Amino acid sequence: MHFEFLVEGQVELTALSILMKQVLGDYSQPHTWKIHKHRGIGRIPDDPGVKPNKHDQTLLHNLPSKLRAYGDEGRDEFVVVVLVDLDDRPDCVSFKTELVGLLNYCPQQPKALFRIAIEELEAWFLGDQQAIKGAYPNARQQILNAYVQDSQCGTWEKLAEAIYPGGLIALGQHGKRSVRILEQKRIWAKEICPRLDIQTNQSPSFQAFRDGVRRMSAV
Repeated sequence: MHFEFLVEGQVELTALSILMKQVLGDYSQPHTWKIHKHRGIGRIPDDPGVKPNKHDQTLLHNLPSKLRAYGDEGRDEFVVVVLVDLDDRPDCVSFKTELVGLLNYCPQQPKALFRIAIEELEAWFLGDQQAIKGAYPNARQQILNAYVQDSQCGTWEKLAEAIYPGGLIALGQHGKRSVRILEQKRIWAKEICPRLDIQTNQSPSFQAFRDGVRRMSAV
């Protein structure tokens, strides 16, 4: 089976580039995959049937047209996996229903799997405290212990407070704060993901992603 992963940005690309070997085994033995990053999550167009704005490179804006394009290819051994953050949306079920509903705008529907990290991808890292401690031995255990798994609580901020020297205050002291944060998130993914035990990870949203991909690989 070949998997096309559609993700929000560089952090997810970094994480999945490391994790997919653990989820599906060695590349081309027998499964293959490609990971496509976007410039953020964006929003679903008001009319999902229209041609997307070429200047908008966000994931959700382009998702309807990409699903149509994948469907038009008509390949059986081909799965599209859409991975997005829930962020501050109040209802995961309704958000997923909205995503799945985009398949109705495809004349030929591709095989597709929609998965949502709750609240953010960093919840997957927090699902394995041993991996965090392995990458960052000085991580603040009290903060890790206080985290409620897959809760909407400012997830990446919790991780930053636990592992970044000086916490959020230090992280935001320098110019271009958003660029600095994104780079730190990429570094955290690079350092933590190789240490994650995907079989015992406590994040329900990671478990749903892992099990969903494996189930599709057996179709």
